Amino acid sequence: MKAIVLYYSATGSTAKIAQAIHKGMCAEIEVCEIASIRKADPGDMSEYDLIVLGSPIWYYRETANLTDFIYNMPDMTGKLCVMFCTHGSFPAGYMFVLSTMVKQKGMTIIGWNNWYGSVHQVLHMPKPYLTDGNPDGISLRQAEEFGREMGDRANRVAQGEKNLIPKPGTGTGPGAEALWKVNPMVAAPGEKPGSEQTISERAQAMRRFNAEKCKYPECGKCIDVCPIKAISASDGKLSIKGSCINCTLCDKLCPEEAIELNDDAARRRTQRVVNMDKCTYPECTLCADYCTMQCIDFSQTPPKISKRCEGDDLCWVICPHDAIEITNLDTTHAAMAPKGREDFENHPFVKALEIEEQKGCFRRYFQIDELGFDNVLYKNPTAPRFVIDHE
Repeated sequence: MKAIVLYYSATGSTAKIAQAIHKGMCAEIEVCEIASIRKADPGDMSEYDLIVLGSPIWYYRETANLTDFIYNMPDMTGKLCVMFCTHGSFPAGYMFVLSTMVKQKGMTIIGWNNWYGSVHQVLHMPKPYLTDGNPDGISLRQAEEFGREMGDRANRVAQGEKNLIPKPGTGTGPGAEALWKVNPMVAAPGEKPGSEQTISERAQAMRRFNAEKCKYPECGKCIDVCPIKAISASDGKLSIKGSCINCTLCDKLCPEEAIELNDDAARRRTQRVVNMDKCTYPECTLCADYCTMQCIDFSQTPPKISKRCEGDDLCWVICPHDAIEITNLDTTHAAMAPKGREDFENHPFVKALEIEEQKGCFRRYFQIDELGFDNVLYKNPTAPRFVIDHE
């Protein structure tokens, strides 16, 4: 048995969990490696019998670079897979989307889990945030034990104990069942969940194919990555069905940027520019180095930030020169931010965390009255707002 733990980590929480899982697996599997997907080659994955995949949750799904990594892997029929994630509220949607790609590659999923992490780059949430301080020592011990359990299970499944393969939608841990469900909170940027307009109506209205840019049928990547097969072809043209869940993977991963948002939706997606009066490129390349989707192009003047951008604001948070500017804060983060403590207490995230805390799945290190409603990510003029030190 040869295994590898692959992960993407923006601010370090997922890296800590990945390292703990790897430590536990090494007790059961003689050859077990660990790597960030930023430094791994998807073409090499056929060398391994067990692949462990992890990322934070952004917008109710895995980060798009992890999906892209899986898409570029070779056929993995007969290989085993374990999935995990970190998050700051609840994990619904992660396994639903990720498992689709994993199964398409032929892998068998033998386990999954999730942990809470600190939140450093969600600009419309308080800072400190309710999950700051996580993952803690208890979480890391749990992750190590999980790694040991998955290593033992992989060995036994490889030896023929197929009854050990769990049924999707089952398990223990915070929000275990919800991992496999499409999150009802998914909505268009700036919209309140639960509005009378359905998710499918919002999604269909938000996206359109640019026929001049689209390379179908030569390219069908959007069809391949859609977790619910909501993209159809007719007369050589693609369209989005009403079943679309608005996960945004198609427009994030389209190599031609052929999937476009309508004007209203585009205005509500975070827009960034690089202020070259402050930027010291090429001496500093942090934003490009850590960009999830490699979408910052300094070969152009001014630099171009492509539509593949995840919208996670990591570049803004880590820039040491405050050179990344968000030009539409008023219609994006500011519109989604809770107006104060009373408003935040009724937020669905808070309610979900209270339930998990009662179950013993979540440990709170900050009470409501300790949270930073005057968000320092907005107000603090000192850059960088966060320093990456986990790689």
